[in-house]
Parts: sequence; C-alpha cells; structure tokens
Amino acid sequence: MTERKSHRLPTTVTPERYDIRLTPDLANRSFGGEESILIHVHEPISEILLNAAELEIHEVSLSGPDRSAMRGRVTLDSENEQAICAFAETVPTGPCELRVKFSGILNDKLHGFYRSTYKDANGNDKPLAATQFESTDARRAFPCWDEPAFKAVFRVTLVVDEKLTAISNTRVVSENPLGSGKKEVTFADTIKMSTYLVAFIVGEFEGTDPVKAGETPLRVWAVPGKKRLTGFALEIGKASLEFFTAYYGLPYPGDKLDLIAIPDFASGAMENLGAITFRETALLVDAERATRTELERVADVVAHENAHMWFGDLVTMRWWNGLWLNEAFATFMEMLAVDTWKPEWRRWNSFTVSRAAAMQVDGLQSTRPIEFPVERP
Repeated sequence: MTERKSHRLPTTVTPERYDIRLTPDLANRSFGGEESILIHVHEPISEILLNAAELEIHEVSLSGPDRSAMRGRVTLDSENEQAICAFAETVPTGPCELRVKFSGILNDKLHGFYRSTYKDANGNDKPLAATQFESTDARRAFPCWDEPAFKAVFRVTLVVDEKLTAISNTRVVSENPLGSGKKEVTFADTIKMSTYLVAFIVGEFEGTDPVKAGETPLRVWAVPGKKRLTGFALEIGKASLEFFTAYYGLPYPGDKLDLIAIPDFASGAMENLGAITFRETALLVDAERATRTELERVADVVAHENAHMWFGDLVTMRWWNGLWLNEAFATFMEMLAVDTWKPEWRRWNSFTVSRAAAMQVDGLQSTRPIEFPVERP
C-alpha cells in the first residue's frame, strides 16, 4: 500500500455535498460560517481529516441514518492545514452528515476569502470581499476536502448588508430580508466540482443587462462608475461561450455566467464555474480608445477562462501535476475562439511567435519536464 503523504487527505471519507452559510463582516474583516457536509464513509473510522487554515472551528457533530448527532473533538494541524475531527465511537461505513460551525478572517493577502478596498468617484474607500481559491485556499473560507479529486455539489448562502451585491457560482434562488440591514442570499446547487472553483463576491457592483449565449444568461459586473467599460467583454464573452458550446458538442455546464472585474486581484483571471473573476485590466476596456493589443488581451483572457468551463471545471485533473494540460489546452482554445470571432486579427500569427519563443526556452539546459511531481502546491 502506498504510504499517505502527511499533507494529503485519506480517501476513507469522501464528500458528496456541501451546504455552506457565510456571514462576512467587511467592517471588522471577519466572517462566521456553518456548513453541513454530506459524506460517505468507506471504512470504519474514529476520526475524520479535512482541510482548514486560518479558521477557528467552534463545533463539530456527526450524524447518520441510524444514529443521533455525535459531538466531535477538533485538533488543528496548522503545518499541514488540516482539522482532525475525533469521535468517541467508531463511525461505520455508509452515508453521514458532518456539521461544522466556524469563523475566520477576511485577510488582505488576495487569496482565500479576502477583503480589499477601492476608491469610488469621490475618492472614498469602499470595501469588498472576494475569493481566490486556486490552488489550496478554499480551506481558508470553509473546512473542506481541498484537493481537486474530491469533487462535490455546493449550495452557498451569503448573509450580507442589504445594499450590497452577492455573487456566487450559480443563480440566486432566494433573497430574503433579515432585518437590521441584512439580507440572506441563497444560490442554486452547483454541478459536482472541485473546491478551488467555488467563489463568492460581496460588494457594491453594477451589472450589465443579461444577454443570452445560447440558453445561458451572461452578465459583466464592475464597481460603480466602470459599467461603461463592459461592452467589449460582453461581446467576446457571448461569442466565445457560443463557440465552445458548438465546438465541444456539450452544453455549458452552469446555469448562468458572470464575468466580474475585481479592483484588487492577484491573478489575471480565475475560472470559477459561473463566476469568473478578473483583474480589471483583463476585462474592462474602452473599445473606442483602446489599442489593438489591449483589445486582444481582453479577448484572449475572456475566451481562455470560458474554455475552462469545460476543460478544467467540468473535467478536472485529479492532482496538480496535471495543471499544465489544463492551462495549455485553454490557451490553445482561446486562440481558436478569438480567431473565429475576429479573423482579421490573425491571432495564429502571434501564436506562432509565442510558440517559437517557448521552443527556444525549452532548448536551454535549465529547462524542465512539462509534467513533474507536485508535492505541496
């Protein structure tokens, strides 16, 4: 039997569904949460390991079809970013429900569940909260099996200030006032997917009217004052989504698609299913004044992330050593989609230049294999 790495989770327990309720407090840079996780126990156990980092876990309980709730004792392993939930009795095989109450910080590190600020038109600081979970930072927002092979269905509920917009991977199924200036926003179930693709964004945002890309409603979101810069992204978003639907021969796997410009974002963009987040410069552009290079940049990034909705989100590598194929395929497909949309740009010409540069780097003594072992991503 292969020895389990200390930072990897065992497969004795696997998640099937998460119901997550989060209450972010932007003013105090914190959040509270509770979740119900439907799990399957594959062999008798007395403890459950899952990932958690920078979280306080206040309560854990486990129940099954033939047993009442059993309290667990939690030990946090900060080095391996794991929570060990120990139970007094042996848990038999079969389905169970794990319930967890926890809290965490809205950090300022641009990963996990983080808080940032931007300047409004009057120069005032405005806060927002966003997520960036790839590759191993969903565990900073909620306890979970934070490895790509542990796919599950997610249902997210956000409790936020009533004046703020809340966005997640799927459409809103209910929005209810709670009093005291708060509202509860619940989103539809996702497809079965990896934790690194879960997303939630909270803040003051303006969205375009939805356009239909096939049967999928598509919108672009930006902070107030920048909605006028969304038109070009909406156009390539619709064109590329329709192109991929036809090319793959499979319907888009989500129930809506939001393209969201985040003022403070570390990556160029992130392919969260149904809620793709972008650095503002990779999504917002004045099409009348922008250079050709700027337009190509936005078109390429939007098409790249849309390609991931199938290759990466619907179909996912089991572990991070396969990430090269995920990204290389999306890069190839972005060119295919953009060239079909704007053939006069002759995107394959510039692709050939990039390929030649890559081959030159690959010829150096310092080159490395395309795929190599990944221990701690």
